Amino acid sequence: MKLGLITTGQGPRTAYEQYFAGIGRTLGLRFDIESAHILDPLWWDEIRPHLAAPGRPVLGAHVHVPGATGNRLGPGWDHVYVDLDWALAHFQTAIDRLAAAGADVIVLCCGTLFAPDQFRCPVPLVAPCDLVMRIVQGMALTRDRLRLGLMSSIGHAAQDVALWQEQDFAGRLDIAYEGFEGNPMPAAERLSAMRHDLVVLWSFGLGTQESDIDHMAARLEALFGCPVIMPHRLAAMTALAILPAGFDDQAMARP
Repeated sequence: MKLGLITTGQGPRTAYEQYFAGIGRTLGLRFDIESAHILDPLWWDEIRPHLAAPGRPVLGAHVHVPGATGNRLGPGWDHVYVDLDWALAHFQTAIDRLAAAGADVIVLCCGTLFAPDQFRCPVPLVAPCDLVMRIVQGMALTRDRLRLGLMSSIGHAAQDVALWQEQDFAGRLDIAYEGFEGNPMPAAERLSAMRHDLVVLWSFGLGTQESDIDHMAARLEALFGCPVIMPHRLAAMTALAILPAGFDDQAMARP
């Protein structure tokens, strides 16, 4: 069996592969992983003309930039914002390549909400931000008001807040937002000054990188005192639940 992972920038992104593989081992699943990085065929000089203009929809991407002092991924890397519409074709190319390589399930490793019919894929395609949105919607519709704490990369702050404000259930949300770049903990501390029913990190993979804060999820949960949704967790659990890799339900039910 094969799990396909698609990232928004360039490779390698070994932390993602290790994360999905580690959860799979814990569940007793055996499968291969193949990654596709949508900007890998391009040099920085080819990417730079497609950095997003002010007011345009953006996509955050970790890419190799000559002379960059490093971000969460280390020296030589930079976190940039490219034009989302330009990037869509690169996503489809990556989906096609992984499907042709025999992927049984494909995960979009990104914190972006796509239209339901945005991509064509012959196998299950896991879009984690759609999963996040459905959970929040379900909670919002069961009460008069949902106090939602929202965090994301500061480079698409306005885009993210507007997205949530456009949802059909937005009238039931009280949204408090904090943006970050790199380490999210200072933003989380500011956000924790208010009480929330739920906090969403609208970003993929925070806490999986060796340079991230240790036990990030547990620290955030303790800080906020409420559930914290992280898209990479939903993506992993969903993808492995539908991967035909021999999950043993009866074994999991034993004491």
